[in-house]
Amino acid sequence: MSVAAVYVPAPSKRNLRIGQEKALWGWKDDAVAKGGTQQVLESLRPGGVVLLGHHGPNARVPSGGWADATFRELTIARVAGGYRTETTKIWPDDLYPHRIDLDILDIVDTKVTGAQLGAAVAEALRMSANKQGAPVVVDGPDVFERLVDATAWQEAAGEGVPSDGSGGTPDVTELEGRFIDVLSDFDRPTVALARREQAKLRKAKFNGAPVIGCALCGRELPAGLVRAAHIKRRSRCLSTERRDLANLMAACVLGCDALFEDGYVYVGEDGAVRSSPPASAPTDLAAAVGALEGRTCAAFGEDSADYFGWHREEIAKVGVVSGGSVA
Repeated sequence: MSVAAVYVPAPSKRNLRIGQEKALWGWKDDAVAKGGTQQVLESLRPGGVVLLGHHGPNARVPSGGWADATFRELTIARVAGGYRTETTKIWPDDLYPHRIDLDILDIVDTKVTGAQLGAAVAEALRMSANKQGAPVVVDGPDVFERLVDATAWQEAAGEGVPSDGSGGTPDVTELEGRFIDVLSDFDRPTVALARREQAKLRKAKFNGAPVIGCALCGRELPAGLVRAAHIKRRSRCLSTERRDLANLMAACVLGCDALFEDGYVYVGEDGAVRSSPPASAPTDLAAAVGALEGRTCAAFGEDSADYFGWHREEIAKVGVVSGGSVA
């Protein structure tokens, strides 16, 4: 797995926020024209990793001088699309036409040190800072594994609460299954980061409650039987949408989570649960969705309506005329 480090200086905080929201990063012509930067960009293939280190110390120090540096923030992302040039204006201060698409895995916003990241990452960030934020390839086969370990302390009480009710965070092997459809060609460190995001969201949404009500069927169930499910699929979300609590709902594993995920049920404009046409067969499936038909979805509201609309159109593949009726 290729890993590249990019330094983002303190004055570029607004640009960093835009890049995180758009899942995109770019460079100016003059930065790319120097020191083989274009070749590095062309080598960044989908599945590789980009680290955006933000707001560090003075970079005019000798090699190794950032070994004990502190960075205000670290964005960890996978490369989602190959290098391209584009003239659409995204950032307010300049064009930055040389671009790559990203899949934001984690944003560590509580300070990270060079000692935590390791000498290779810290030095690559220092070099990037001295090259106008150009990407610098990080050497070392265990760089990403070390990165996951360095940020593991951020782990929150997570998705998939143990059935014994202990409330502990499950390890990676327990968690690998749920988002297998979202991250292609993933490896264990990447899953750990993606699941960490889910753990933080679950904690914020449910606040550690031992019993949670399913938003679709209304059953009150042990927390381990309820998922914090994205309404709009995570793989299709902007970074801000992934972290929007209005885009999460409680969906039980007794059937509701899968029925919604696969589009057999959806939520109409009136907030009522409806069955999509494929649910008409076979008979047992029709019976399962029929038990939900007409129930008011507890997660529906003004803030979540657009997310349910996306699911209705893109996953359930139904049109809505008014009052939740199928076109």
